[in-house]
Amino acid sequence: MRIRVPQSDGLGRAEGDGHTVQQSDFRHDGLNAGGGLNSGERGGSLGETGGVGFLLRNAELYALSEDQQASLRTLRTSFELEKVDKLAALNKAKILLRALTNDVDAAEERVMEAIDHLAACEADLRKMRYHHLKAARAHLETDQRERLVSSNHRRLARRSQEA
Repeated sequence: MRIRVPQSDGLGRAEGDGHTVQQSDFRHDGLNAGGGLNSGERGGSLGETGGVGFLLRNAELYALSEDQQASLRTLRTSFELEKVDKLAALNKAKILLRALTNDVDAAEERVMEAIDHLAACEADLRKMRYHHLKAARAHLETDQRERLVSSNHRRLARRSQEA
């Protein structure tokens, strides 16, 4: 099946009238870095280490005050919006790279740029997750942080025993 690539190539350059590429019928292309869509949406390995959602779900366990919970809920909205933007950029980069790798006439330089762009999008997403994690933890008191650290150590010890 042949598809038409739009004028923008996703890297901020115009393509004139666009061009046509051959789309593969093969569904898995190996470009789902990090385990596919779900791993990016669930937060990967940082998902249970003390982010906004984790702390709100475990507010009683960590004895979060009403003010702390309200602050975390306020952060959550802006963080979710930022995450949606980063995931969209990542998905666009994957689509562009897939189209270029399926185009037998694609210039190697454009494919390499698309690979670099995909890597940058993945790095931006990981950096964003880390910044969100740090911002959530900044709302904790010293004893709450210590409780979080000890629960993370217990969780990691359980994982190593299971492996």
